[in-house]
Amino acid sequence: MTNKRNLMTVIKRIAFTLLIILIYVMGTYIPVPFADITARYEQILNSSSLSIMGIMSGASLSRLSIFSLGINPFMIVMLIMQLLMFTKIFGVDALSVEQVQNLQQFLILILTVVQAVLFTYSMIPERNLKRDATVVLILTAGSLIVVWFTFINTKYGIGGGMPIILVNILSSIIPTIYKTIKDLRNVDNFYWLLGLLLAIILVSIYFWVAFIHTYYPLKVINTSLPSYEPEVIFPIGLNMGAMMTYMTGMALLMIPAMLRPYFPADSIINQTSFQVIFTAILTFLLFYFFTFMQFPPKDQARNFRDEHNYIPNIRPGRPTQIYLRKLLLVITFPGAILTAVQLTLGLFGVILFGKYAGLAVIPMNAVMLAMFISGIKDQIMTLLYPYKYDRYMKEI
Repeated sequence: MTNKRNLMTVIKRIAFTLLIILIYVMGTYIPVPFADITARYEQILNSSSLSIMGIMSGASLSRLSIFSLGINPFMIVMLIMQLLMFTKIFGVDALSVEQVQNLQQFLILILTVVQAVLFTYSMIPERNLKRDATVVLILTAGSLIVVWFTFINTKYGIGGGMPIILVNILSSIIPTIYKTIKDLRNVDNFYWLLGLLLAIILVSIYFWVAFIHTYYPLKVINTSLPSYEPEVIFPIGLNMGAMMTYMTGMALLMIPAMLRPYFPADSIINQTSFQVIFTAILTFLLFYFFTFMQFPPKDQARNFRDEHNYIPNIRPGRPTQIYLRKLLLVITFPGAILTAVQLTLGLFGVILFGKYAGLAVIPMNAVMLAMFISGIKDQIMTLLYPYKYDRYMKEI
């Protein structure tokens, strides 16, 4: 009886997530009243990486719907809250859980309104206060509904906001693949190029899935164990910051792209070289930020000391903290570089490769699909653990 109940719980969660996806997809086809894609807005999408950034951060900017902003404001607020908690600025780390949630919801509301205003002004060049206010209100309400989907999916479903991002990626990657293949048909050695593209995608997926599970085997001695016992392996992931950099970092990278129309064409923010350098540097820094968020050296050094663990030839306390910080900086450096290169090429493929942008965008989308699907699969496997455990106990 317990076995069936555990299995039914997982099935209900999966069904709830599928329902959320269905409602979200239907919402993306409900157009925003009074709004049409203008030549100015279309130019912004075609000449920048804004559309790709939106797809990967929970927004659907290429289709003007009530859900166009998606969970993008929520993703940015997540980064802000983590930064405040990590740096302990304004005493946010001392707030209660309820106070943190209230602050987060307030920031989501403010940021959603700001993004809705920026989106409306870039989409509709002529000003009409009543019409603009209506569009802003609809976009804000739609985004807050999608954010609410994320919260209830976290509680009753699987994956939180990841299924929404997956839907956006799939809705983008399929037309991109079709267009890329169509453009390549006019090139000599078409089938060779198509095979090479497929090979690059498969290798990228295999490499990133393997890299996600790769760790550095830190050897630790536990003084509670007998002296003849071997050293304990403490795994430190080499690619810990990739997932959050792709999700939350993409939402942050959208801000300069959304501000482009409000600056002169010859300003530095509208220069491709500045955008590429800014994206690469910010991605590199965000990767390290999320890595240190998941594995804070100070907290880990304290845990080692409290659990009677120590690293050979390293004193407990602050020396262990310094050693762990230096170790993280070194072993995660390749992951930070690869993530920065992958994201930068993918985001600016439209500008750098022209009609063959899919050669850069498709592998990046494939990597994101692999990471998100792997994350959802891990959650499902965790939920299935009680079911598997009950079956195992019955077999015994």
